Amino acid sequence: MVDIERVVTLDELMDRVPEQLVRDAESRRVEEEESFRETSESKMSKEPSKAKRIREYLDKHPGSRNKDAVESLGQYGVTAADVANVKSHQKRNEGTAKKSAASAKPKTAASSSTGLTSGGPTFLTGLEAGVAFVKAAGSVQNARHLLIIIEQIKDC
Repeated sequence: MVDIERVVTLDELMDRVPEQLVRDAESRRVEEEESFRETSESKMSKEPSKAKRIREYLDKHPGSRNKDAVESLGQYGVTAADVANVKSHQKRNEGTAKKSAASAKPKTAASSSTGLTSGGPTFLTGLEAGVAFVKAAGSVQNARHLLIIIEQIKDC
């Protein structure tokens, strides 16, 4: 059980704290906030980051070793691990750029890997073969299923 007579409200507690302590605490809080703002503003300098310096160096010197970059950029605190990280990020970004470029060009049925274009004699021959394939499969859905299986076999 809680002894109600011993419960102190926040207002009562504030009344018991001397005014000078409250003012001192508030002034310290204000000083800390100001010093935090000053340090965060000074950290946001106009100088480029280590990663940006490394990227610029690698752009100017393609094929250079990590050690070469560290020797050139050592005055900025660049380590071999920093260079390796930047290189790995660049490789990862290049891989995703190639994948996205390849997926940006959707293939149409008329211009698939066979090189068929609509209107030519090769297209009509391919179309006739496709119709025969669907008839042999029994339905368009069966033909699609068979094509998926063929594609999977081809990928192996």
